[in-house]
Amino acid sequence: MPRNDSRSMRGRKCWLPDGATTTTPRRSSTTGRGWTRTRWTSNGTRPGASGSAARWPSRRSSRSPTSSAATRPPGRSASGRISRFEAPRSTMPRILATSFYPVHHAATGGKRRVEALLRALQPDVALLQPAPAHPDFPGQGYPVDFGRRKRGINWGMFNLYWPANRRIARRMAAEESPAVLLATSIWCHDAFAGLGLPRVLDAQNVDGRAIQERFGPAHPFTRMVRATERRVVRESELIFCCSEIDAELFGRDYGVPENKLRVAPNGVRPPPPGVRDAAAERMAQELAGRCILFFMGKLDYAPNVEALAFIANDLLPELERRMPGRFACLVTGGPHLPDGLRHPLLRYAGQVPEIAPWIGIADLCLAPVFSGSGTRLKVLESLAAGKPVVATAKAAEGLAVENGRELCLAEKPEFAEAILRLSQDPSGAREMAERGRQRVQNAYSWERTAETWRNGLAPFLHR
Repeated sequence: MPRNDSRSMRGRKCWLPDGATTTTPRRSSTTGRGWTRTRWTSNGTRPGASGSAARWPSRRSSRSPTSSAATRPPGRSASGRISRFEAPRSTMPRILATSFYPVHHAATGGKRRVEALLRALQPDVALLQPAPAHPDFPGQGYPVDFGRRKRGINWGMFNLYWPANRRIARRMAAEESPAVLLATSIWCHDAFAGLGLPRVLDAQNVDGRAIQERFGPAHPFTRMVRATERRVVRESELIFCCSEIDAELFGRDYGVPENKLRVAPNGVRPPPPGVRDAAAERMAQELAGRCILFFMGKLDYAPNVEALAFIANDLLPELERRMPGRFACLVTGGPHLPDGLRHPLLRYAGQVPEIAPWIGIADLCLAPVFSGSGTRLKVLESLAAGKPVVATAKAAEGLAVENGRELCLAEKPEFAEAILRLSQDPSGAREMAERGRQRVQNAYSWERTAETWRNGLAPFLHR
């Protein structure tokens, strides 16, 4: 079988593509529930095989009348198409979830939500995402990921509009016939138009509102996003959203009826006990004697860049002016610190393997978010860790928390004052943090949200 480089892919339908370039290795994975997945190397061969057995036979030979299930290689369907799956129909996952970004590195709030969604629906779910396929869920990776382009917006939103990716998505849905298609973004919906399969949306934001806050209502990109979102939510048979506020916005902006909406809040899991990070411990020693402020987030996401700009350009200079040498701010997240956002009190730790040790060394957690939609996992995770949180009202939007009781709300003019006040009242800060921890533990668990997802999708699985 020829390599799927840009020349051999042109005009050719292929069920198991390579990555976006010839240097991207093919998927190598283990076996999921009832799904046989084939291991491949970067040159298109199977490990341990040699000669003609190292590659699949040609499409012509696999379609010959003498071909049978006994002689057909695993992973190839009876029609001769190369398939990611070869399993009895009764064991096929009945939900096909689609993501425009790879989920298996759950380093952002959105990825953690999608991973929690997939785990809640096991073993009834398969995942289609940018290559490689997720190691923990049956499914497939499609070859082209525009999300690697980091300029202005997340270009990965267009992944499933690219013809090669779209063909793979549609063929996978048509051949496996899931009971329901589950889009994890409005940008995963259109690829499956016209297939006659019910479509459900898990909406992490009201994207039209978030983009409007960033670009303004008249900007062409805002109008395109709002038009796409309006059509997607009207065509979807069910919509999960993060908060009651988002549910109201879907109804108000797009006329979505209440019976199509389910509130599935973001959640958190308790921090794993005993997790250590030597780099975090060294940072704690370096900053000993200072009040450590902590900010985390995906640093190519515009609301987080805006928040970090406020911290570097306004907040830290004000704190240093009022209490010299008292504060330092620790930042985690990737892919890198945005250009121009530097300050002597800013310590950038990069993308970290486990967030708990870094939250653990913080004295105060910050969420100065001024735009966007949905609910912020950074706030929930900080509260779940038992840390005092200073946040804007926008950051806490949609969360059932009370200002002054579970966290401290402050806008730009009062943000520095709120930090100074809590830093000078450590016992009061600890009491507030404990109330916040209990609130999140009681109201925001992924287990509770999982029930909402399962109950909402159950009617589609039993039709």
